[in-house]
Amino acid sequence: MYLVPEVLEEIFLRLPLKSILKFKTVSKQWRSILESKRFAEGRRLVNIQTKLKIIVAVDRNLIQHELHRDEELEMVYLHSNVAASRPSLSCDSLVCIPVPGWVKVFNPSTGVFLRFSSGPETMISRHDFDFLDPRFEIFPRRWRMGFGKDNITERYKIVRICFHDDLEIHRCEILDVNIGRWRRLSPPPYVLGFRRKSTCVNGSIYWVEVIPRYKLLALNLHTEEWRDLTLPLGTLGTSCQVANLENRLALAATYFSNHHWNVKIWCMHAPQEEAWSVMYTIRLFPCEHRYNGCFPLWFWTRPVAVSKQGNLFFHDNCNRLFKYYPETDVLCCVHRDIYVISPFVEDLVPLGPLDSVPNMMRTYGLQHLDHVPFSSRISNFFRRMEFPSSLITTAFVTLATFQLCSLLSRS
Repeated sequence: MYLVPEVLEEIFLRLPLKSILKFKTVSKQWRSILESKRFAEGRRLVNIQTKLKIIVAVDRNLIQHELHRDEELEMVYLHSNVAASRPSLSCDSLVCIPVPGWVKVFNPSTGVFLRFSSGPETMISRHDFDFLDPRFEIFPRRWRMGFGKDNITERYKIVRICFHDDLEIHRCEILDVNIGRWRRLSPPPYVLGFRRKSTCVNGSIYWVEVIPRYKLLALNLHTEEWRDLTLPLGTLGTSCQVANLENRLALAATYFSNHHWNVKIWCMHAPQEEAWSVMYTIRLFPCEHRYNGCFPLWFWTRPVAVSKQGNLFFHDNCNRLFKYYPETDVLCCVHRDIYVISPFVEDLVPLGPLDSVPNMMRTYGLQHLDHVPFSSRISNFFRRMEFPSSLITTAFVTLATFQLCSLLSRS
């Protein structure tokens, strides 16, 4: 029985994610439908999440410590030693993990895994290792990294910057994920620190620098122009981190005051006007905590997401996830020993036809991140996405088809 593409698309829109991924292998027509931008947009409208989902990476050899199950939150686990031990960047639920020699991009929704060669590595002097404090997320060879989406072309891009020991710019390059080749990019107007991650908001990547100057720098991914922004008053002397919080640029300033660690979170409502406003002021824990006496700029927090009930989730550089209730001013630790990556939203848009791109590898499954055999390295997330036999799935589609045809005949 032949079904027109519109009818097939209507059926596919209501299938679970694991069935959609399975049906991509049935025929070229089905694959074309399931990988179209129109279908991905339709899934976003149909598949409205009832819970906030967060991508977290965990070491597969460690026991997890979920302090209590939260009714507002669902974890999407990536069981990977590399993802749990190395800093990553994210945009639209895509995860970018730079490792020595490679930059890796992974889509948790589809399982597509891309790997791009990063070319020659810049050597680090012995003196540089004195500054590689484990409390910071430092990319290989102290690259300053950025990952985001061009809002005009809707293409994902990776940015990397390297400085010499004398703080002169050594390399500044950008890579379009759909093209797969690095090319030169005009350098930033000043040196960027390597201890803080960037974030992407509305087509621009933002870096914050607190030593020796308090600066916020933005790169427009479409025009590839740099822009200097002003940090809000009150950030001087604090440990700043930037994040994308509900599609707004957020700045988390962690500081020590009155024998307590505190965090103040600003959001920028009008980027062109550089209008900041304080969204949260949270008292964390007293000075008896193990951070007592440490240099205050070496402890940081970063906002992750806001639940449908209006509660804030954020994490720190001790691999802990916190939940803050603004109405009651209550703070609790939800989870520890996890590496928080980003909020998760299903995204089925393919990353582009890259099979002919040199120095690039495309495959499926998170096991390629850790470079171990497939049988011993697959995340629990993908185990939950294992597919039934083709006989069962075909029967399911047939049943759904007859139900839809029956409804159409009655109307």
